[in-house]
Amino acid sequence: MLIRRKRGFSLIELMVGLALLGIILMLAMPSFVSMMHNMRIRNSAESILAGLQAARVQALQRNTRVEFLLMNEAVDPANVASFAANTTGPAWAVRVRNPDNSYQFVEGREALEGSNQGTGATPMVAMAATNLPGGNLITFSAVGQTDIAAGLVARFNVSHPLAASEDRFKCQPTGEMRCLRVEVSPGGRVRMCDPAVTDATDTRYCTP
Repeated sequence: MLIRRKRGFSLIELMVGLALLGIILMLAMPSFVSMMHNMRIRNSAESILAGLQAARVQALQRNTRVEFLLMNEAVDPANVASFAANTTGPAWAVRVRNPDNSYQFVEGREALEGSNQGTGATPMVAMAATNLPGGNLITFSAVGQTDIAAGLVARFNVSHPLAASEDRFKCQPTGEMRCLRVEVSPGGRVRMCDPAVTDATDTRYCTP
């Protein structure tokens, strides 16, 4: 009676398989890295969008002024009155401005929150806000309008921090990064758009 032996992988076959797997991983790694960076950019842009929308909703619900600001400090509700607004983040906060000019914390986002980075890491996104009102913060009124100057659109641009030094991290179509922008109009409209889109009929088109 013949006995069939189960044949496994030989050492050479295993080494060849591992070598092929390594080559595949090396080829796929750049695309995977770009995907992770683009995901962080989108998460940051969506976070700013959500914060601005929350500020407007709170202003309408509370019938009072609510402020949205970027800042470079810990989001500590105990220090809400001393938050220092800037144009580069990477954190943000929403606070109610009471009639007596005191403040009430609503919500905020730390720099690395949602980025899949460890505590103390350098944020892998860059923010740059333009056309902000005086004080570098946006105030929504009780009717949902902002204090942005008429005819202007406040812009929150989100990109990779190495865009100025490495070509691959530049925004599309020059580089690989899908940079995004959040726009706020004087009337209080908040939307996210893609600066790389050139078709004015596309809903992702940014205001010129």
